[in-house]
Amino acid sequence: MKRHPELISLSQEHHQSLRLAKQCLDTAAGGDEEKCKALCDHILDIFDAEWDRHFRNEEKTIFDITATLSGKIHELGVQLVDEHDRMRSMAGEMQQGDCRQLAAFGELLKDHTRLEERELFPLVEEQFTREQLQQILANT
Repeated sequence: MKRHPELISLSQEHHQSLRLAKQCLDTAAGGDEEKCKALCDHILDIFDAEWDRHFRNEEKTIFDITATLSGKIHELGVQLVDEHDRMRSMAGEMQQGDCRQLAAFGELLKDHTRLEERELFPLVEEQFTREQLQQILANT
């Protein structure tokens, strides 16, 4: 899918999100507690620098703007920020290395990423001004 240039880096990070989501789901489905614990530890190690950084970038650019709009784009913004908060909470709970938590995190990350790519980004490309789109690129 062709993306507006200002959204390309976020879309590339979304590709990484989907890879992590699949890894979470596959590892959890395998049921090996040691592998689940190792992946949970890995996520905890990288969460702040990679995933929470990505969430904060989206929140200060895209979601600050969607909060000022109305309709579907506003509703998506509210939902997606809530999902960011849920994933932050889930990541904090991963210290236990619980495969169920890993699966839930993977499922939410997958659904969240697809929602941003399939529904939010097309609305952003359609409704944001040129200046608003440039703010996204400047902050990623």
